[in-house]
Amino acid sequence: MEIYAKASLCIEEIKEKMRCGCDAVEYNLEYDFFQKGECFEKNYPPQVFTMKNVGAVHVPYDHNGQMMNLERVFQKEDLSPVRNVFRLAQYCARIWEHKVLVVIHASISYYEFMEYELLRKRIGKELGCLLQEFPMVDLAIENVVPMEYKEALSYSPRLCNGIFTDLTQIVQYLRESFGDRVGSVLDICHAAMTQKYMNALLSAADFLPQGAPPDKIDYSMEHFFKANQGLCRLIHFNDFTGNGFAHNHGIGFRSQDKVDALLKLYKDYGYDCPLTLEIREDDYCDCINYRRAKSMVEAAGADQ
Repeated sequence: MEIYAKASLCIEEIKEKMRCGCDAVEYNLEYDFFQKGECFEKNYPPQVFTMKNVGAVHVPYDHNGQMMNLERVFQKEDLSPVRNVFRLAQYCARIWEHKVLVVIHASISYYEFMEYELLRKRIGKELGCLLQEFPMVDLAIENVVPMEYKEALSYSPRLCNGIFTDLTQIVQYLRESFGDRVGSVLDICHAAMTQKYMNALLSAADFLPQGAPPDKIDYSMEHFFKANQGLCRLIHFNDFTGNGFAHNHGIGFRSQDKVDALLKLYKDYGYDCPLTLEIREDDYCDCINYRRAKSMVEAAGADQ
């Protein structure tokens, strides 16, 4: 099992993850990529692309701190931001002589995906063009949480529909056209938050079936692994605390038992994809939490 490390296009961050130990990095693109992406070869130090193996590139946040979700990207007239992400991934793929994933969120339900015919057709057309233009790049779509909440923003929390089997159904639909060049990303923190919030909601819905939930409303972690089986190209391996937002999001695991249980599901469901330890730090040039998480993963692997 390969272990990736999240890092921005910063020499010192990548050096620190190399000191910590990782098989590859997943680039965590930031808002500056909107300005610099058109000429990234000149706008970033060239060694950031050559100093450590690159496994994945994550699309950036926009100026409002909102993720460039699949449905947001492909309904815009200007597709240059996502094309620049694909171009960066292709650039790195040629350097390292293997395919590189582009990771993107999706918060649209499968119902909406099928109903919004013009959007769905545009996604198919433009994604087909990108995959043809950049043959060493594949796309992996990441699960989201049921609610986006940013305390600093003035508007109310945004509820998301595409939180569980919606994602895997969308991936399966796209695979009919693009095969395994489209896959999923299972984010453990997002899955655990979904389980917490949806179970709380469902427990108050006395009109729903009681007892063991049917698959369509089973938000257990095991069901996440089951639903993504055969589709998953990458796992974001992290945890959350409290409400799961801001500083409570993407933290290291506090329990070895939880890490052991997750990696047992990984093994039981026959996964062979890499793990990105997507861990929050106070100082990304001194990754204390990443080191601890990596040690816990290695300990779990030694025990299984």
